[in-house]
Amino acid sequence: MNFNIKNLIIAAIALCATLAIGQTTEEEEERLNGGTITVVKPYDPTISDAFKVKSNPSFNDTTKVKKKPVTYSIFSVPVASTFTPAKAGLSRLKPTQKAKYFKNYARLGLGNYLNVLGEFAANFEIDRDSDVGVFFNHNSSQGGINEVIADDSFSDTSLDVSYGRRTRGMNWGITAGARHQAANLYGAYEFTPNSLTEDSDVGFNYLSYGLGAKATFFDSVLKDIDVNLRGTTSSFDASEIRFSAAPQLGFDIMETEVALGVEVDYLSGSFDTQGLLPALSDEYAYLKAGLNPAINLYGDDYKVKLGATVNYLNNSEASESDVFIYPDIIASYILVEEKFIPYVTIGGGLDMNSLQQFADENVFLAPAVNVIPTNRLLDAQLGFKGKLFESFGYQVFGGYKIEENRHFFTKDTGAVFTTGPVQSYHSGNVFYTQYGDLNTVLYGATLSFDIHTAFHLTLNATGFSYDVTNGDAFDNIPSHLADFTADLVANYEINEKWNVGATLYYVGERAAFRESTGFEALDSFVDLNLDVNYKINPKLTAFLRGQNLTGGNYEYYLDYPVQNLQIMGGAVYKFDF
Repeated sequence: MNFNIKNLIIAAIALCATLAIGQTTEEEEERLNGGTITVVKPYDPTISDAFKVKSNPSFNDTTKVKKKPVTYSIFSVPVASTFTPAKAGLSRLKPTQKAKYFKNYARLGLGNYLNVLGEFAANFEIDRDSDVGVFFNHNSSQGGINEVIADDSFSDTSLDVSYGRRTRGMNWGITAGARHQAANLYGAYEFTPNSLTEDSDVGFNYLSYGLGAKATFFDSVLKDIDVNLRGTTSSFDASEIRFSAAPQLGFDIMETEVALGVEVDYLSGSFDTQGLLPALSDEYAYLKAGLNPAINLYGDDYKVKLGATVNYLNNSEASESDVFIYPDIIASYILVEEKFIPYVTIGGGLDMNSLQQFADENVFLAPAVNVIPTNRLLDAQLGFKGKLFESFGYQVFGGYKIEENRHFFTKDTGAVFTTGPVQSYHSGNVFYTQYGDLNTVLYGATLSFDIHTAFHLTLNATGFSYDVTNGDAFDNIPSHLADFTADLVANYEINEKWNVGATLYYVGERAAFRESTGFEALDSFVDLNLDVNYKINPKLTAFLRGQNLTGGNYEYYLDYPVQNLQIMGGAVYKFDF
């Protein structure tokens, strides 16, 4: 069923794009004149815009499928936002007043499961060229998932403070932040010898903190530099520290643009408590140093980046070191102006996995996990994209990826015999990281509609095929990797007062591995979210949001059902000091 559905969706998107290429006429473009196509690209924030007002609530449910976050902080902990900027411009019917933006806002939302959402963002202008920003976020729930016996409450609280300054020669800023995550290991194995009860103490927490600095230079060989110091501790006595610095240089040689990226990344951590499946080592320490030279070639119809990445990795605990070389090639050619642009990317890299990264991805970790870098030997993609007319963009692609030491989340069945008291992680309710080599074939398509600035819709669909080797410890199962994903994001501005948004996520079937029992299947699911916003006045907006309207208590991770239908209401107040 899933194979047919996923291929049908991707084929339909690709066919729609292909047919539209040949059907666009001058008459159609004239009829659609006035719309704008939305170009989606990664958001690269600066200090000065890190705390612009956001009008819609964000959610960081630790047990829900990951949404598409937009990051607003130099600090390593991202702040998820569903902010959609108000459109400003001219309509063909009548002129519209430019929307007023405020520098500060406060948001409060309350929902079932005793869910609480609170946010506060403020920007204080010190003088014309410098400002201080503050961003606070809190998201919590008292739990109550159906048929879950143990406590399933959680909370996620973060605070970022930043200072930014702009001068003639450069812009720079620093950010300090901290984040506290608390949750419960309620997802026990059904047949564990140590069943959980209402009185079971399965709580745990992570505390992360960081200090970051970023500077952008004008008219200089040194273009920018990004420096970060981050730390993480857990209630299981795990700790991690990470320092990274990444200057970027740029200059011309014989009228050819040359770029040189430099990277230093040091990661060190330790575990004082081991789970039922001990980590390979109580401590880990890695130093990565890298160079990324590249030349950029431009023509009227083409853009080409020719580069390479060279990484040196030192594993001090194992007294080992190695050098890795990867291609870094990006090329595109305009065959039909704006409408048909083939492209190719060929890359790779050395990915420094970390405890904080794993906790962000899956917070229900064992007290100690294996932390090993992943060698991405090849990461290639071939496709074509374009803008068929002013309101319709598309992309069709296929790719292939080769990874060595790719991490997979696996579980155990719980402790059968214990020499001491039963611990919170003895019920088959934590995840371990195990490693294997992974080859991935992927294919997909994207459609984007933007009609008369009032209606916006984006549809993405991607299929995956996996081949795991050197993972005998978990039967070479691509544990918790979906074979197909799709999402639809839509927003409709009914009028100046009302706005309606919708997101629909589909995640296909996944295989999961449990120690001693082997393969288990996780069902596919559809997660529908709707939100309605009513602007009472320019400063005050009321919102009502429904989440997981169709998914039920699906399991994104094995044995961890998520909250069913969630309803939250609240208000956003925007203001200036």
